[in-house]
Amino acid sequence: MRGRQHWTCPARRACGYARAGAEPWPSPPREDAAAMNAVDARAMSIPRELDKEFLSEVIDHIAHPIFVKDREFRFVLLNRAMEAMLGIPRAEMLGHTDYDFFPKEQADWFREKDVEMFTLGQRVEITEEPITDKQGHRHTLSTSKVPLRDASGVITHLVGIIHDITPLKRAEEALREVTSALELRVQERTTDLLEAQTELVRRERLAVIGLFAGTLAHQIRNPLGSIKNAAYLVQLAIPTMDDDLRRALAIIQDEVARANQIITDLVDYARVSSAQRRVVPVDLLMEIALSGLELPANITTRIECPPLPKVFVDPAQLQRALQKLVKNALQSMAGGGTLTLSARAEGDAVFFAVTDTGKGIPDDVRSRLFEPLVSGNPGSLGLGLITARALVENQGGALALEKSDCEGTRVVLRLPIAEPAEA
Repeated sequence: MRGRQHWTCPARRACGYARAGAEPWPSPPREDAAAMNAVDARAMSIPRELDKEFLSEVIDHIAHPIFVKDREFRFVLLNRAMEAMLGIPRAEMLGHTDYDFFPKEQADWFREKDVEMFTLGQRVEITEEPITDKQGHRHTLSTSKVPLRDASGVITHLVGIIHDITPLKRAEEALREVTSALELRVQERTTDLLEAQTELVRRERLAVIGLFAGTLAHQIRNPLGSIKNAAYLVQLAIPTMDDDLRRALAIIQDEVARANQIITDLVDYARVSSAQRRVVPVDLLMEIALSGLELPANITTRIECPPLPKVFVDPAQLQRALQKLVKNALQSMAGGGTLTLSARAEGDAVFFAVTDTGKGIPDDVRSRLFEPLVSGNPGSLGLGLITARALVENQGGALALEKSDCEGTRVVLRLPIAEPAEA
């Protein structure tokens, strides 16, 4: 320690201070207690002239930044921790105010709190405040500002004690980021679990429907076959029949065919087996989409298929899906129209579209079209579109309903392009 320091303890006898190797001082008489207390009070007051060299030596050993300002808000004392935090030599700061070192917005805030402390005459706590050091780095501080009084009790200085909570704030921010990421992962996981649960319930229901559909197909198709055969025999037995009977037999045959189609749709919906995928040219899909179908004379068919990469699909399942879409399109164009099959490549997929110029689908039905038993065609069971989607998704693809450029409906299939190893 530099210089000559001389500290006294006026209350030495009162506090029982003992010298090394000596007996403790005797306690003062009771009548001297009041006098001793008065001396203690004077000793704890800050002397008029501070021994700054000694005080600097003491506070330099304190890890937290400390500063002292006079009533003109000038720095009169700083410790090494304050100097290190700001990156400003203390010699440059002594005699200057905050406005000489910090942005005006920060300096205004510091001055406001300094004035508050001098006005109130008591400790002011600032739980969080920013400060910018000489290198432009921002720190977050927790600061206590306390009054320093002279022997007469007049506030002469302000003492600031700083806790640099920047690492704590960074840790809090990192914790918030981790918590946010964790919450996002939990949310994603919860969504995945809900989707998996929904899919499991759907598959369980499909299994039940499949079992029911198989039994239903067997129990109903046999009577339907008998009805169809009976109608045919009646037609053979009565070669010359009046128009009413001929129309009645035609209705029977049409309704039997419709009932068979409903059973087929129900079985297809309930039983989507694993896809047997292979590499297939897109132009072949155009052919199988129309293969075996009787197109009405009032329907014009357009094929738009430029050279495209091959796709990796199950052609049998995809034919079932495409023909369901084509049949839906034909039903919507009972009065005639144009059926367009088109395809284009984009990214890692081929987009196959089935477009008609029919009556279109009302908006209130469009939003529910992928629900079972909802159909845009009167008389349809409403399983064709959702069965087609299930078959397409079984290929690793997707099916969506899009707005057509003209009146009508466009259904677009997204099919995966075959990888080189697959091709």
